[in-house]
Amino acid sequence: MKSADVILLSDVILWGEVGNSRYAGPYAIASSLREAGYRVAIIDYFTRFPSQAAFFQYLEGFLTPNLKVIGISSTFLAPSFETLSTRAHRSVGLERFYSGELFASTEDELIQWLDTLRSMLAARAPNAKIVLGGVKAQFAALRPRAYEKVDYVVLGPGDRAIVDITRAIQHKDHPKQKELRGRLVVDNQYDIDNKICPVMRLLPEDSLSRGEAMPLEIARGCIFNCKFCHYEKKQSIKKPLDLLREELIRNYENFGTTTYLFSDDCFNDHPSKVETNCEMFLGLPFKIEWTAYARVDVAVAFPQTVDLMVQSGAKGLFWGIESFDADVARRAGKGTPPDKVKKFLIDFKDRYRGRCMSEGSFIVGLPGESKDSLRRTMDWILETDAFDLITVGPLGLMPFNANLDKVVVDYAEYSRNPGKFGFQKVSFSPNYWEHSEMNSIEAVEIAAEMVSEWKAHKKPGLLRTIWFYPHLKTLGFSPNDIDSICRDEGRIEDWKNEVAKRFESHVQQYHERLASCYRADFVYRDP
Repeated sequence: MKSADVILLSDVILWGEVGNSRYAGPYAIASSLREAGYRVAIIDYFTRFPSQAAFFQYLEGFLTPNLKVIGISSTFLAPSFETLSTRAHRSVGLERFYSGELFASTEDELIQWLDTLRSMLAARAPNAKIVLGGVKAQFAALRPRAYEKVDYVVLGPGDRAIVDITRAIQHKDHPKQKELRGRLVVDNQYDIDNKICPVMRLLPEDSLSRGEAMPLEIARGCIFNCKFCHYEKKQSIKKPLDLLREELIRNYENFGTTTYLFSDDCFNDHPSKVETNCEMFLGLPFKIEWTAYARVDVAVAFPQTVDLMVQSGAKGLFWGIESFDADVARRAGKGTPPDKVKKFLIDFKDRYRGRCMSEGSFIVGLPGESKDSLRRTMDWILETDAFDLITVGPLGLMPFNANLDKVVVDYAEYSRNPGKFGFQKVSFSPNYWEHSEMNSIEAVEIAAEMVSEWKAHKKPGLLRTIWFYPHLKTLGFSPNDIDSICRDEGRIEDWKNEVAKRFESHVQQYHERLASCYRADFVYRDP
């Protein structure tokens, strides 16, 4: 049996009982640690146990005196499961993302959970430290009370920092830290200055099911600068093509993996990137399938890249369109004339429907966009049936914090300089914005109405986004099944029950395989 030097806890709970694919972050961190010689156990879906007692009973078997770090990957944690019946796509957007405390609804709940974890570590792994990373690690500086029991906090990239932390603990020392808003956080300046897109080296102890779909980092960051975007902008750190090819082949040979959710803010940011990557995909000794974010401007300018993407295995493309008002789109960072975008989308539907799903994303509340403009957008969507799926959500602003800017998040220009873009009122207690055309309350209402109108007209099935595709392949659904799940409104509940049942079985089998690597006597039981 193996014993772990580091345990990483991760989950993606955006889709409740229907589930989601795994998140790339902890596997990238694990790869850095493994390269440095440490043994890493990743416990994915750690919030999916029937109770906290069941989780802690499971975790107990992984704890040994050798353990140095137990890390929490915070980025996609949320306080409660969303269900498809209540989800209205982006809904309340960033407000929902930043609610709660990680997976807990309140500070007190998280404090209690951390107290239990700390007690277990004291008894079974007394030298181990609790480390918090991921986007929501900023809560430790912004809302410190709930995070007092966390030993070390990493804000922003941590590929090198996590190795520094683990080595320091091994030698009974502390990693280098700096103060932020009264909280000590790990100094990760090396990671900030030397950004990379690392290879994700999966091992048998990661306990993949045969053929399981996985996230795959193609690049980090985005070369564009959309004014509403809170992701890393103006640069893209690409994974070297030879290393990407080796990663795909290794995953196929070891796990039978051929389906991927590309972790890349904009896969088609440049035609040369599309051409080199897709030609490499087509040259593999097996076929792959994948979903990705894509930018419609580049597709319009270089239509040959779209055919190459579909030929190479694209099964779902997420087009960030945001607005069909030319001036609004241009000021937001989308410069292609809307008539060209619309023509491209119709052509894409006519040529690729049934081969590659097309999802259109729109934002309600961009400065300058009127309600009449949104009405025209909705009319076009319904009349042309250009999309298999749509995502519509209200504009979300974040409270700007200069200490966190380009460290944890690359703040949107709307958040940095709201007055420059026409916002007349902005507040965060409660969350509210207002400009000449609309306010945030109206934006939420209009977005919900647009989603409801689309559902009533399109009558879609269970599938709500292209990001379901890899997850459903993992659960054993065929492309024909997935097409029916996408379009068969009459069987939503049947499909939902079947997907939920398969996901529950998938998670339980995964936890059992994982435990078998670390405990010979493991038998799962709900206390």
